[in-house]
Amino acid sequence: MERQDLISIGAAIAIVFFLAIVVKPALTGGSGDGAGTLPALSPWQTRTAPTPPAFSEKAEMIEPAYRWTGIDGGVRTWTFSVPKDLFAFYRDMPRIPYASAWGRYALSDADRPYLEALVEAVAPDRFNSPDTAYYRVMDVIFFVQQIPYAYDNSTMSYREGAFPPAYRSGADYPKYPVETLVDGKGDCEDTSILAAAMLDLMGYDVVLLRYSDHMALGIEMAKFSPFYADYPPKYYDYEGKRYYYVETTNYLQIVRIVEDESDNATATVSPERWGRPWSIGRTSGTSLASVQKEKPEIIPLRYVVRPQYHTIYPAPTLSLEAGE
Repeated sequence: MERQDLISIGAAIAIVFFLAIVVKPALTGGSGDGAGTLPALSPWQTRTAPTPPAFSEKAEMIEPAYRWTGIDGGVRTWTFSVPKDLFAFYRDMPRIPYASAWGRYALSDADRPYLEALVEAVAPDRFNSPDTAYYRVMDVIFFVQQIPYAYDNSTMSYREGAFPPAYRSGADYPKYPVETLVDGKGDCEDTSILAAAMLDLMGYDVVLLRYSDHMALGIEMAKFSPFYADYPPKYYDYEGKRYYYVETTNYLQIVRIVEDESDNATATVSPERWGRPWSIGRTSGTSLASVQKEKPEIIPLRYVVRPQYHTIYPAPTLSLEAGE
């Protein structure tokens, strides 16, 4: 074997040795002996989510009863039955700090069967009419509008009569749909999230509308033909679609009262509004200037996370000059 061949073989062995001893540990953060640690997760990488409790026929249930007026004027009743462990699972979940991602509350997976049962009870296909779809949407909206209003800073807003672990004074506490249904009350973001979850299950494209002091719902309707339409409907165009304003509370006629020692806020609804729905697109008569004057932040339910920064981890490279 010639001397030049021996030099080439020796150089190749040296390169392999260098890759194994220096480059690989640098990329993995270890010393090459298997005892090293991997780099920490980047901020946008997936973390393990809490696991909801498994369904069990022997599970202890919570069964709040509902009584409301349907869109046809009839009084209707229904009992919401949900496992106590599932309610506790959602109650203990940390709140999402960014309102632009609040649509996730309406898309949680573990409560799907219970919300499907709710939709079936509230908006059954009972109308023999070409306008059946519209009536069913209004059934959902009317049901949610009749949920009693309660402020986040009131212990009366929670089934336990105490603030949840994730509650932070002065901050919004958006509820998962199961929380709103078990509590039997909530504020504007709670009812908007609940209505969004129900309408999404029915196949409608909905968004949340966030104002400076209020939250409502937007629904996309290819053909808008509201009943009781003696008003110009309010709508917003977003990404090529038109979303019509939906009020999910009786907030437009709510009077706020604060009268106890612990500053718990209570709310009452003006009686002339009870039993009369705020139909799609209607904002006339509202006392909220923000709804009339502001352009809301439009929050799609299927929010896509876009990282605000990224980290580049440089990898060592080899460069061999000619002749080496």
